[in-house]
Amino acid sequence: MDRAVVLFGTVTGTAEDLADELVEALEEAGIEAEAVDMMDAGADFFEENRVVVVCVATHGDGELPPDAMDFYEALEKEQPDLGGVVFGVCGLGDDAYPDFCEAGRIMSRFLAELGAEEVIERHEIDGFVDEVVVEEARGWTLRAAEAFKQIVPERN
Repeated sequence: MDRAVVLFGTVTGTAEDLADELVEALEEAGIEAEAVDMMDAGADFFEENRVVVVCVATHGDGELPPDAMDFYEALEKEQPDLGGVVFGVCGLGDDAYPDFCEAGRIMSRFLAELGAEEVIERHEIDGFVDEVVVEEARGWTLRAAEAFKQIVPERN
């Protein structure tokens, strides 16, 4: 199977910290993985990255974080065909706001519109990321890894 990438978008660094935990969970499941900041990704990102976990925090009034906007806008402009890409989304937010975890929802819808397949139900995190939340996210990632393995063939 291709390696997996945990693509993160963050404001305060929480999504980046969680992305590192998700990389560890993928590696525990036997999948080579790395974390990549959306700020460092372009419209061609999916040409080489076909197995993706998106870990994104909601910013402001239900928006993508600033470090994710260039990536999103590049994809919006280029409209690449993401057929063959499999993904899962872990969204972070605060349910005190009306657009709780909207950035994760935006990414789920948008990647699917471009042809990617969401292989596991989106995982949404409310509020502060503590040890319990991290363990729940790691468990979700292990389930995502099993879904990835069932869909993505082994390479010889």
